[in-house]
Amino acid sequence: MTRFAVALVLCAATALAHAQYPQKPVRMIIALGAGGVADGMTRMVTDKISMGQPFVLENRPGAGGNIAMEVVVRAPPDGHVLLLIGPALVINPALYRNLAFDPLKDLVMVSPIAIAPFALFASGTLPVANVGELITLARARPGKMNYASVGAGTAGHLAAVLFTATAGLEMQHVPYRSIQLAIPDLVQGDVQLVFNAYPPLAPMAQSGKLKLLGFSSARRLSARPDVPTLSESGLPGFEVGGWYAVLAPAATPKEIVAKLNADFTRALGDRDVAGALEKMGFEAAPMSLHDSAQFVAREAETWSRSVKLSGAKAE
Repeated sequence: MTRFAVALVLCAATALAHAQYPQKPVRMIIALGAGGVADGMTRMVTDKISMGQPFVLENRPGAGGNIAMEVVVRAPPDGHVLLLIGPALVINPALYRNLAFDPLKDLVMVSPIAIAPFALFASGTLPVANVGELITLARARPGKMNYASVGAGTAGHLAAVLFTATAGLEMQHVPYRSIQLAIPDLVQGDVQLVFNAYPPLAPMAQSGKLKLLGFSSARRLSARPDVPTLSESGLPGFEVGGWYAVLAPAATPKEIVAKLNADFTRALGDRDVAGALEKMGFEAAPMSLHDSAQFVAREAETWSRSVKLSGAKAE
């Protein structure tokens, strides 16, 4: 058999393998612990995808998402091992000094799943009613006010860093191991602010124990149209938020990545899925492969800037 004929056979075999994808269950490696929002969201979306093989969810939390990312980076690039992760994808390259891989080069976007802005909550004891009053008070008390987060280098911490830098404020960072541990201090006023997802703290705001001052989105949330954005509240253009996205090893064949993108796009376009995500405080975010790549590039620029402003580093 000539070299040309061998090449044709190999190409035909590769095309057949792509056409038959998936040939076994698809492992979805989730970079967070079991039982959280990410699990429910992923299961809800993947249940709408019919590929002849099931998705198997596998939680691999730890090291800020690096454990899960490395599992997928080292996996065979055949579309049978995927990653579900949030902003850690673009935060960690700037945060960690010695990563054994480059998430932005060694992984390829399949599609964002959902996007959610941060809500800016203030202690109910703080004498402010809106973001403008908060900024005025903080400027009058340089270095004396503080904000909580669930750890240095996390998305909530870095969102607060961007907020203080944009508003020209000097505030102290108080890290906690979880938002649940921060709540009592927020209620008592020992810490004054936190950037967090809206749903977990919504009951505290409804009861008056916390004050919901604004959202970090480009436009108001349909679920809370009465609450302004930070951009409307004296910080034009301020936009930062959380999200979840699906990725594959970088060498995964383009045909498989395109098929997965199309499958997730259809699932996210389902009215029931979009409605359920909205109730969870998220917006379905189907995007083309081109738009997905641009989305990651923008997010990487935003979050790497925040990491530099914060001075945070992790080993």
